[in-house]
Amino acid sequence: MDFRGKLILAPLAGVTDTTFRRLCRENGADIVVTEMVSAKGLLCDPDRSGAYLAYDEAERPVGAQLFGSDPGEIAGAASEVARRGFDFVDINMGCPVRKVTGGGSGSAILANPRLAGEIAREAVRAAGIPVTVKIRSGFGNGKETYLAVAEELFAAGAAAVTLHPRHRGQMFAGSADWTHIAALKRAFPGESIIGNGDIRQPGDAARMLAETGCDSVMIGRAAMGNPWIFAAMRHAPGAMAGAGAPRAGASFPGPEARRALIMRHGEEMFRRHGAHGIKEMRKHLAWYSRGVPGGAAFRAELPKVADPDSFRAVVGRFF
Repeated sequence: MDFRGKLILAPLAGVTDTTFRRLCRENGADIVVTEMVSAKGLLCDPDRSGAYLAYDEAERPVGAQLFGSDPGEIAGAASEVARRGFDFVDINMGCPVRKVTGGGSGSAILANPRLAGEIAREAVRAAGIPVTVKIRSGFGNGKETYLAVAEELFAAGAAAVTLHPRHRGQMFAGSADWTHIAALKRAFPGESIIGNGDIRQPGDAARMLAETGCDSVMIGRAAMGNPWIFAAMRHAPGAMAGAGAPRAGASFPGPEARRALIMRHGEEMFRRHGAHGIKEMRKHLAWYSRGVPGGAAFRAELPKVADPDSFRAVVGRFF
């Protein structure tokens, strides 16, 4: 599988479910990844954790992201991911939240490059499909371990490494240091390096490629409420050379097309999850309304959205 010249939807907990991933694929994303799933949870309770791994054939290529700190558990979960037909496995070594790092997973692994390599090596051995890894610059606020970690990962057979160039202590504050992405690409010129962080506007993907030399770009928070951002990036000046052309109809939409996609998103959430899906849709509606005149008043109405009829009514009025 080729991880070069791609626009990739980042795994986002509570956001990148199968419905949202498919919308992003239709609107210009080349590759999508599931929400992160606990390797231990997948092995102990495959039905419950496996619910996060539902996907549609239209999403391909689609990867499943795992988190954990035990190489054996990651190996077992990677094998299960392959059995479920995913195109690749992604291992999370970058999540900064305490719930994940407190158990030694996510960005906590960055403090131990040898463990990172062992985890990747076992995943590659067990999966039989490509294994990628998402990392940060380091676990602490000052010590940068990303080069040492990447060396272990590529030696273990990782197909690509994604770098979000913030330390764990920064969370999402401050600026992403793209010079770390450039340094990573210089250190491993023959490997696939994916850049991530502070991609907000249509021209940012091309700028990251030009400034860092990375092979692909991963977009996360900027896609929330804006699945069209991938198509907009393709149409921006200096768009990604070698990236696939936008799919038919994939461009930033006018009001009617925007409303139609939002309606479709909510209807699909209801079809899959019932009333809970409509409640989950509230956060998406808040994101869809960012920057739209009257958005604050609209968001104040969202607690009343509890069923398909109220969803259709508020979306029909506002969008």
